[in-house]
Amino acid sequence: MNKNIRHLQPVVSIKIIFAIILSLLSVYLFFAGTMFGIILLGAALKLSLREGFELNLEEKKYRKVYSIFAINFGIWQKLPEIEYVSVFKTIKNSRARVVTAEANLGFEVFKLNLFYGRNRHIEAYVSDEIEDAFSVAKHIATVLELDILDATKPEKEWINITSH
Repeated sequence: MNKNIRHLQPVVSIKIIFAIILSLLSVYLFFAGTMFGIILLGAALKLSLREGFELNLEEKKYRKVYSIFAINFGIWQKLPEIEYVSVFKTIKNSRARVVTAEANLGFEVFKLNLFYGRNRHIEAYVSDEIEDAFSVAKHIATVLELDILDATKPEKEWINITSH
């Protein structure tokens, strides 16, 4: 059984296509002698950025992964003794601005945390969809042989993945 886990947040296909087009245009503009190409390249890299979580159980390490055009970056850290996996619902705030107006917008996201040391945690994953969050939680819980705490509802519920 593969004891290495990597989960990256999905990116909409149109964003990837737009990022590739911007990248090609930025290279052309850079070699044409304008610095505007560098600005477009920055925008293309931001559009193609995917965040995620990688777990290496053989070496007992984890890292927050940043992936740009399938190239992964992140700093490995020692994995503490994980007690359980938790999925909970929260609000992600976003600020929209126009010249003279500003609005704060909020939408629901589901976060997956790995708890250790009584109430310390590692944020492992964030998703807009509850099914996606629980799929990743079940995958991690199965490999680590842990239980899941469903904190998405007012009544918290334990989900037993394995029998200890």
